[in-house]
Amino acid sequence: MPSPKALAKIFALAMLVAAAPPATYAAFLYATDNVHEVVPGTLYRSGQLDAGELKHLVAARGIRTVLNLRGAHPGAPWYDRERTAVRDLGVGYVSIGISAGKVPAMATMVEIADALRDAPAPILVHCEGGADRSGLASAIYELAVAGERADEAAEQLAPRFLHFPWLGSRTAAMDRAFALFAANWTPNSDRPVRNAAN
Repeated sequence: MPSPKALAKIFALAMLVAAAPPATYAAFLYATDNVHEVVPGTLYRSGQLDAGELKHLVAARGIRTVLNLRGAHPGAPWYDRERTAVRDLGVGYVSIGISAGKVPAMATMVEIADALRDAPAPILVHCEGGADRSGLASAIYELAVAGERADEAAEQLAPRFLHFPWLGSRTAAMDRAFALFAANWTPNSDRPVRNAAN
């Protein structure tokens, strides 16, 4: 029988082998800006793209609107570059700032739903990493615009998009936010209930 030290080494090696595929996948998504197609030809989600990457995605997917969930930050290099790129491309631009660590007001989520419903498609929705805020907006789109069931829409907040709301992560706020939105959504209406409690 192996010694306790040898068993500990074997266990550590086994854990590294088990963790390698998810870690490799996460590194790949991070390196590729976490770009995903939510609804083919209609809605895409991503992390923050640089101007060149944004121009490439707009050309490749025919993006007509960019929804920035980081909010307006005039003077911030990333924001100014993005605004210039979008203007040069003739693409619509909407900024709605939310935090991945805080449940947004219902009115803000309604604003996101309205923007996703009313903006010219295809739409690219992005936040910084493409995991949490973009996941919430994508889930709102699937429920409020595409008419998916809430449980299906909630799959936009999943580890495959780098959304990890466990172990005390503040990003669990995005799951709570979607639950609030879904609980106040009336499927036979074109808008969620606007006077729901935050």
